[in-house]
Amino acid sequence: MIERVHPRAWLFVALTACGDSPAEHGHSHGDGGHDGASHEEEAESIAVTRWTTDHELFVELDAPVVARAFAYHAHVTRLADNHAAISGVLTLRFEQDGFVVETHTDEAVARPGIFAAEAQPPSTAGDYRLFFTYTNGDEKAEWDGGTVRVGDGVPVAHDGESNGEIGFLKESQWQVPFAVAPAQARPLAPLVQAAGVVRSAPASTAVVAAPVDGLVAWADVLPVVGRRVHRGDRLATLVPAGAAEHWTTLQAELSTARIDRDLARSDLARLEGLATGELASAKRLDEARAALARTEARAAAGRRRVSALTSAGAGAVSIRAPADGVIVAVGSAHGQAVLAGAPLVSVSTDNDVLIEGWVNARAGGALSPVASVSVMRGDWPAPQDLLGAGASVLTDQLVYDPRSLSASLSVLAPAASGLVPGDLVELAIGVGTPTPRLAVPRKAIVEINGQDIIFVQKTGESFTRRRVTLGAGDATHVEITDGLVPGEMVVVDGGIDVHVASLSGALESHRH
Repeated sequence: MIERVHPRAWLFVALTACGDSPAEHGHSHGDGGHDGASHEEEAESIAVTRWTTDHELFVELDAPVVARAFAYHAHVTRLADNHAAISGVLTLRFEQDGFVVETHTDEAVARPGIFAAEAQPPSTAGDYRLFFTYTNGDEKAEWDGGTVRVGDGVPVAHDGESNGEIGFLKESQWQVPFAVAPAQARPLAPLVQAAGVVRSAPASTAVVAAPVDGLVAWADVLPVVGRRVHRGDRLATLVPAGAAEHWTTLQAELSTARIDRDLARSDLARLEGLATGELASAKRLDEARAALARTEARAAAGRRRVSALTSAGAGAVSIRAPADGVIVAVGSAHGQAVLAGAPLVSVSTDNDVLIEGWVNARAGGALSPVASVSVMRGDWPAPQDLLGAGASVLTDQLVYDPRSLSASLSVLAPAASGLVPGDLVELAIGVGTPTPRLAVPRKAIVEINGQDIIFVQKTGESFTRRRVTLGAGDATHVEITDGLVPGEMVVVDGGIDVHVASLSGALESHRH
């Protein structure tokens, strides 16, 4: 689905309009940040970005020099909810040949998400492995920061991480829904599209059939499709076949009596109005009242005769709702003769639903098995993975009918899917044996000027824009056939915010 840029986008334009790149932003991260550095030489800077399955570390530190404290500031983010660390302990550890040479422990954050202080390097120049450890109660993460060279008197230049062309600071990332994940292979099958309709599932539909031959007389509350009923509600009466002709005559007589009664009421009301102006005689009023009484008596007698004929004593059968639910089918009309066994009313019991789809475009390649099914309804923000929601595919293989040039698909879906009988839906069906394909979540795709774009995180605060080519997919993921390398960290939530951070002009974008 495509979503217009959220109003908060203007905030990010303001935050990023200064144009600073990640290496140049110069924002103070608290005590020990770059702004407070005062060395005789311009200190070399080292930037490290690392991930575990649960945490991200982005740290910037001065290149260490023997006998000189170096400044650092480290951003720690919990990946599950993009939460900045607000407590915990960060430890820096220098190792050489597997032995710990020097450690430094920071007992508290300088401000939310950021540890910032100064630490002492090893006392001897050389190459060391630098490790970072974060603990906060049961939370623990350790990152290998790579090889760091401790200089003898002067800082040593290090190979830096490759920055992206878009800067988006951690302080901004923490304020919005944001997430990154590594690009990796996922089993996917080629997709075919289908239009579908939702019906009540047979096992979730209670049907009332005519127990004997007869004539259907609907109750005063008509059983129409879409009406909710409760178990035991009277829906109709089945008049026995032998009395059907007599019932028809009685119905006609009752209708005539009601018409005569209504005319008599109207005539009496007219005369009463004239009488107030002394334009109608008392005799004429008495005659009108008598006529109304006669027609009311005939109508009452007709109702009693119809009631007697449709009573159990006369052999009539009451048709009642078989369960709580919604009427999804009505099998006959009022006054229609039916045979024993004819379905009269079908009630859906709000349990499983049956989705019937028709595939018109023939799949290229295998027609079985059906590997994935996603469904989209017009009022939903995004497709739903039916198999993930507990649905079961009843169609083992798509079989094309040469007359209709389509293949049918049936899926039994639980009520938790949110679908109800009568819904019109669109289906995306993965057909064939799934094979591993490089894929990203669909929400990672940002449409910009008609092009499919993803954003790759290069360092903790820098990103690069990639135009990608899409391939197979399912309800949640889509294959990337060009433009992405396995293992790269992709922005899967918040891509539109990264895009807005790169803008200096009008906001014109849509998000899937």
